[in-house]
Amino acid sequence: MAWLEPFRDGVGELSREGEVLGHLASVVTWFWSPFSPHRRQAWVWLVAVWADRTREGSIEDYPPWSYVLEMTQGFIECDEWSIERRGRYEFRWLRTDRAAELRAALAIEPRDF
Repeated sequence: MAWLEPFRDGVGELSREGEVLGHLASVVTWFWSPFSPHRRQAWVWLVAVWADRTREGSIEDYPPWSYVLEMTQGFIECDEWSIERRGRYEFRWLRTDRAAELRAALAIEPRDF
């Protein structure tokens, strides 16, 4: 599943009209599906951290991939975030080195997912 590679410890920008309003961090984990018990399924977890450093609870995505597909198209529309932050955002991945730097600066850790 090479197409999921950007989601492995990835970080991207959430913006509207060119203004960066926060960041979205991701990880890929695996689970066994009862519908496909002989094959592991990928599972993507996302955490938004806003410019004021507040965080949303983690959200998950798995086949048929709603958030993942949106993000590969350059946006995310989330109704699972706090009421004032719900809606559509432009999304852009950061370079790997910048993503790692930002994860550390924002103290994004595995327990956040």
